[in-house]
Amino acid sequence: MNMNPNNNQYRRIIIRRANEYVLFKTDDIAYFFLENKTCFMVDRLQGIKYLIPKSLRDLTEALDPADFYRINKKYLVHIESLRKFKLCVAGRIEVELYPATREKVFINQVRMQDFKKWVTQGSNEQSGPLFEDMLESHAGITDY
Repeated sequence: MNMNPNNNQYRRIIIRRANEYVLFKTDDIAYFFLENKTCFMVDRLQGIKYLIPKSLRDLTEALDPADFYRINKKYLVHIESLRKFKLCVAGRIEVELYPATREKVFINQVRMQDFKKWVTQGSNEQSGPLFEDMLESHAGITDY
């Protein structure tokens, strides 16, 4: 009996559009997001938004965690759609995704360490002081 947990992971997403079905490899997906409690998928190649009848929770569990990360309640993003991020006030991180989102997307402090692990795996910053240097520079500022 094969107990490999990867057997349950999606390698592709099939979306119905009118009387046809469109197939997307998971690598071609930029991100999933919620809008008015409805889940949408945005493809990375054309930036087209598709309705997807799944919950973000189900998608998070079924997609490879090396590729997809739930950055907040509304967004589940593919690592390749992440363009840049910066530390903001109140210890939140603002992320810039591609294709661009209509709203600003933030990660709160609670998810920061998990996000750091996810975003640095397989990168030149695996053991680098990512965020720590930014956090220290903010913490060192005092009001006179």
